Amino acid sequence: AILGIAQAFRQCQDPRKVNVCVGAYRDDNGKPYVLPSVREAEKRLWEQNEVKEYLPIEGDKDFITCAMRFAYGPDMDIDGHVAAVQTLSGTGACAIGGRFLSQFWPDRPIYVPDP
Repeated sequence: AILGIAQAFRQCQDPRKVNVCVGAYRDDNGKPYVLPSVREAEKRLWEQNEVKEYLPIEGDKDFITCAMRFAYGPDMDIDGHVAAVQTLSGTGACAIGGRFLSQFWPDRPIYVPDP
């Protein structure tokens, strides 16, 4: 799916297009582009004197709970049945998942796409 999105981006003629396939958005000159919503969130955090402290290694528990409820639905009993961690990125999530599987299910294959 990501390759199809990248191809659609290259073919799009709209000058306002934004490449959402990469972890960091960039403009036509290759410079980092910060989304207006991110700028607004940063502004609000700054105004609230919010501390930018490191999260625990498993991530923000409230965020994880909300993400799991969103992914599995409010009626799904996930307590004690589903585990989750917060990762840096999609690629980071894949790396963590692969390490987990290789450590706790060493006899299971891990399939890696090419490309």
